[in-house]
Amino acid sequence: MFNTVFKKLLSTYFIIIVVTFLILGLLFSQLFTNYYFDKYERQLLEEGDKINTLVIDYLNGYISRERLNLELQSVERFLNTRIWIIDQRGIIYGVSSEEKKWIGKQITTKDILRVLDGQIIVKKGIYEEVGKTPIVTVGMPIFINGRVDNAIIMHAPLYEITKAIKEVHRIIWTSMAISFIISFMILYLVSKKLAAPIKEMGKVAQKIAAGDFSQRVKTYTDSEDEIEKVIKTFNDMADKLEKIEENRRSFIAAVAHELRSPLTLIKGFVQGMVDGTVEEKDKDKYLNIILRETKRLTQLISNLLDLQKMESDKYPIYPQKFGINELIIRTLIKYEEEIEKKGVKVELNLTQDEMLVWADKDAYEQVLINILENAMKFMKEKGKLQITSEYKHNKVWVKIKDNGIGISKEEQPFIWDRFYKADKSRDRNKNGTGLGLYIVKKIIERHKEEIKVESELGVGTTFIFSLSPSIDK
Repeated sequence: MFNTVFKKLLSTYFIIIVVTFLILGLLFSQLFTNYYFDKYERQLLEEGDKINTLVIDYLNGYISRERLNLELQSVERFLNTRIWIIDQRGIIYGVSSEEKKWIGKQITTKDILRVLDGQIIVKKGIYEEVGKTPIVTVGMPIFINGRVDNAIIMHAPLYEITKAIKEVHRIIWTSMAISFIISFMILYLVSKKLAAPIKEMGKVAQKIAAGDFSQRVKTYTDSEDEIEKVIKTFNDMADKLEKIEENRRSFIAAVAHELRSPLTLIKGFVQGMVDGTVEEKDKDKYLNIILRETKRLTQLISNLLDLQKMESDKYPIYPQKFGINELIIRTLIKYEEEIEKKGVKVELNLTQDEMLVWADKDAYEQVLINILENAMKFMKEKGKLQITSEYKHNKVWVKIKDNGIGISKEEQPFIWDRFYKADKSRDRNKNGTGLGLYIVKKIIERHKEEIKVESELGVGTTFIFSLSPSIDK
């Protein structure tokens, strides 16, 4: 039943409003009833004090009985109250109404005796001597010379009071009902507004789960409340998921392309040898091509395995103390044959110090290999390669500079992407996997170090990266 946020909010607020309005309605009704009765009782007592004075004046002979009766009738009409004047024995000798039957009648109820004993009484209910109608009875003693000489009894019918109270109650509950309807309408709109973005997030999440990463949740206000923050976070998450999905698709497409090209080449040459379309004298040449493409595939698979470890944070880093200058020389030796073959001139500007660093030696050897391979591929015959190491700003910096064809400023931000290769229109070497610099970037970042590139078309490229100097570990 309550399977949505909207229904839960609406039902919760509805219960709160109903309970609140019910308590307020009952409280106001009771407060007003008590207030009205208290006010009426005070009014009766005030009029009783005035009548008290009149009766004393009558007993002292200052006014006549007719004047007293007129005054009593006036009070009766004003308050709709029947008034009795009784003596010490409880005998009625004065009434406010025309009902003379009460004259001479003795009233000796417990309440009357309390009044004659000097107490003031206020009582609600049925007074049997008067009838079966609920009334308010007020009794006040009349003191003469310090003792109770007479008493005043006033009877006011409750139906007059309750009629007024009912009218007020009707106004109170009508106002409450109107307020409740308005509050419920506001509650409905507020609940719907609060639940709408959550509901939409659920729908968008389902579409994203189904593979539609273009979906976003629209913002409802310009405020920075919690719901808008959740929407913003949700949309940021969707942006990242969309980017991850795009990277995944491009990665699969790039891997498929990188695998298809050498495999197609190998298949074609092998098929030619099997069919006999390749002459015997050309077999060695094609076998060397097949061997080169096989090595390229092996390198690609190795790079993909390293890439998978790096992106899953499982690529291990084993830091140790070693000399970076020695590692640079050892790595260069591996390219000695290729350097001599292309007639590349190598300039080493290494510090005279041992230059000990603290890092993963094998990982940084991979960095040097990838950068050197990149330089050798894009340098022309009899090119120039400069390698520098220096200590600056509490870091060891290695600089590898070539005078190859360079990289345009537009391309430089993308050289660290997976499978990125420079614009083919500039006759760059098409060999390689396009993962070398991406792996370099990942290794440097895993060490929390820096790497940057400086390049200019037709002039050359310089890669600069940092290492942490070794402190006694």
